[in-house]
Amino acid sequence: MNDFKIAAIPKIKTWGRSDRTMVGLPISRGFNARLSVQPLATQFLEARRLPIACLAIISLFLGVVAADEPKNGKYSPEVVAKANKILQEHSLRRSGRQIQAMGTTPVTRGITGLSREKRELRLMQKDWDAGGVRLTTLRQQLQQLKQQRTDLSLQLTRVAGDTTANNRIVGLLNVNKNQMEQVVAEREKTKATMAAKRAVLSEAESKYAEKILVIRKQFTLLESAVQDALSDDQVAIALRVMNVNFDTPATLTTDQVLAALNKRVERIEQEVFSENIPLQVENRSMYVNVVVGNKTTRMVVDSGASLICLPARIAAELGVAIPANAPQMELVVANGDRIGARGVILPRVRIGEFEVENVDAAILDAAADTAEPLLGMSFLDHFKFEINAADRSLKMLRVKTE
Repeated sequence: MNDFKIAAIPKIKTWGRSDRTMVGLPISRGFNARLSVQPLATQFLEARRLPIACLAIISLFLGVVAADEPKNGKYSPEVVAKANKILQEHSLRRSGRQIQAMGTTPVTRGITGLSREKRELRLMQKDWDAGGVRLTTLRQQLQQLKQQRTDLSLQLTRVAGDTTANNRIVGLLNVNKNQMEQVVAEREKTKATMAAKRAVLSEAESKYAEKILVIRKQFTLLESAVQDALSDDQVAIALRVMNVNFDTPATLTTDQVLAALNKRVERIEQEVFSENIPLQVENRSMYVNVVVGNKTTRMVVDSGASLICLPARIAAELGVAIPANAPQMELVVANGDRIGARGVILPRVRIGEFEVENVDAAILDAAADTAEPLLGMSFLDHFKFEINAADRSLKMLRVKTE
């Protein structure tokens, strides 16, 4: 017998005479019979009370059955109040024509708290991106100054004996030298600043991603609690009461109760990109498949290289053209050797789901055709990354704040 049925049983009153309990039963209109309830043995001895006892049992039975059906199409306020209490005890509540979960606060509070951190993260990313733009500009200026120095040196050889022209070109070379020193100094300072900002940004992105994982775990716990509540028999009865009186759904699933909140959680999860990219290890070098444009090649993952470096033959295979005005570069490799190269911009570079547009790269001179292509920091520095030699994987993470 459930609580709603119990509520319909006639009230029992006790009189202090002869230790008897008197029950008032509605026998017919205008007549109220009182039954003396005694121990069972005494009732059998007093046969004259048997007819009234039978009437009492019938009346009780009829009262129980009537409680299952709403009167006038609606349940009474007392029954509705009991249904509300049962829902609340199971962390559910009615809101209008909907049944909602009450334990959503940790999840919603976590999502709301991410808004401020997301704004701060967006500012950090924009600041770091601006540093990258500045570094590219400085690199281009330096290449132009180097080209200017080459041209001036050539002119100097052609004005032998012309003191005026010679002095003018020497003066220009001195200006060029000072400008190069200033650009180099600013470039190194910008690199150091960007390295520090990248470390802070990577840490902030990691914390942001971890908080999203915590929110997902909290949501999973909430799902489990709602599922347990909906499987409870008392909750099922309470839902039927609410359905009759307020036109709420008569039956519910966990997905229906948490649909709106689940969409919010999924939306913030889409802001975080994380992937473990497999590496191939050969001769102590770690290779990864890289898509340049629409073609794929293997590159050595090298966090010590400032740029993506491609031998001329690999660049040709990938369809990378070298513009006529591509700046001349001189790269220093790990063993200290210097290699000539030309600077280019790769329109699109991708690893797995991680893509960067307009990536600085160096096309090595033909003399370095046997060199391995390198995946350097001009690509890697756009993400938080971690090379796991034991698992032979490259873990990459980025938070999308736009």
